[in-house]
Amino acid sequence: MGMFRYVIFILLLLVLAGPFALRHAAQQQAAQRQPAPVDGALTLIIMTPHQEAIRREFAWAFDQWHRRHYHTPVNIEYRSYGGGSDILRYFESAATTVYAKLGTFQVDLVWGGGDYLFDQQLKKLGYLEPANVPPQVLAAAFPSHDLAGLALIDPQENNRCWYGTALSSFGIVYNKDLLRYLHLPEPTTWSDLADPRYRGWILLADPTRSSSARQAFMVIVERAMVDAANRGADESSGWADGMGLIRLIASNSRAFVDSASAVPITISTGDAAAGMAIDFYARSQAQSVGDARMGYVEPANATIVNPDPIGLIKGAQHKQLAERFIEFVLSSDGQRLWNTRPGLPGGPRQSALRRLPIRPDVYPLFGKDFTDQVNPFTQNSGFNKSNAREKSYPFLGDLIEMSCMDPLDLLVTARTVLRSRGDGPQADMPLARFPFDQNEAMRRWAVYRSATVREKLRWRREWTAQFASEYRRIINPSEN
Repeated sequence: MGMFRYVIFILLLLVLAGPFALRHAAQQQAAQRQPAPVDGALTLIIMTPHQEAIRREFAWAFDQWHRRHYHTPVNIEYRSYGGGSDILRYFESAATTVYAKLGTFQVDLVWGGGDYLFDQQLKKLGYLEPANVPPQVLAAAFPSHDLAGLALIDPQENNRCWYGTALSSFGIVYNKDLLRYLHLPEPTTWSDLADPRYRGWILLADPTRSSSARQAFMVIVERAMVDAANRGADESSGWADGMGLIRLIASNSRAFVDSASAVPITISTGDAAAGMAIDFYARSQAQSVGDARMGYVEPANATIVNPDPIGLIKGAQHKQLAERFIEFVLSSDGQRLWNTRPGLPGGPRQSALRRLPIRPDVYPLFGKDFTDQVNPFTQNSGFNKSNAREKSYPFLGDLIEMSCMDPLDLLVTARTVLRSRGDGPQADMPLARFPFDQNEAMRRWAVYRSATVREKLRWRREWTAQFASEYRRIINPSEN
């Protein structure tokens, strides 16, 4: 009996100590991933949604570059607050607290999150300020300030606050093994994800948390708007078609996850069959598990090229060093780091970053060493986004949350009922078109944007209830 009590006591100690041991192990692993601070080094604070491999490789490369040019080491402290929406929320909150008290946001640079975050949000709200970047660096990085009409650098030359550093596009990531199991062909178009055979096998990222997820959804909407205009219809009507397609895709989803990077990772494990992803997340994960298991495709004439900027934060405590980092990222040394295969001269030390450089001159110079043989400056997609069609972008994530995420169970049931009553595209028509067009969406956005916090909650409840009622009427027509 005494021995039994002793064994129980030891087991209890192990149970109690387990979480602390695991936490210690996690802290050790995190410490191993981050370079150890160097005594006497300068400090640079960067807020970014970039994944660890990008943060690690650029921190090391910039430190080496700065030692060569200025004979001083640099420690980069990265602050990660999630996606672009979370970054914006930080500055909105810190403006009335940290900045109001100290005159600084305690952040030097924001790096990554998409051009809308920088041009239409951070800059317009006054969180960015112009950086002093050598003119010869800008001339080499941006021989043209746009790509097929899409700005690659802040177009306001006298008040230039952001600079594109890499290019991204969006597509479909899928698990080849699961598709064979489900007897489904590999997807090639956004509408393929609406195929009812995908029910429960689609994984999507939350567009209220991830700016890249919201941009991917915006691509679907903009493509539908262009299609409507090509038919001679109103673009606002096409907006409703695009939102309808998003509803059909969402009706196949098993969940909306917080992080866009989690989509390809989860799909690679076989817990989901397909989803929407930004190119470098998908390509990196496909590389890690093998092309035999995972695939990535960009729908023809239905994706975009998007610059991923960097910007100097107002009141930066290490302004000169921040400007040097911008110079480095735009330099030939910084740009070739994005896509050169690991281990090659000028490439990353450990991980292929799978990003497309924004400098057109590095493609012919180093392209043979690049992981991805893609050149967006010579390959015309035939379609790109426009500010005029992106008016609903600020409200898009909220609309998807109210129409798809919050009432997801009802949406899935409504789609199932529709398919039980008929087959083919006609069966989906009640969901395939959003109940209102872009004009009404913008009216609601104006109301929501000017509302108090309490009023916002009331509007969200009311509008979510409207979508839920729509789905209940489909499920039970007698409620009409």
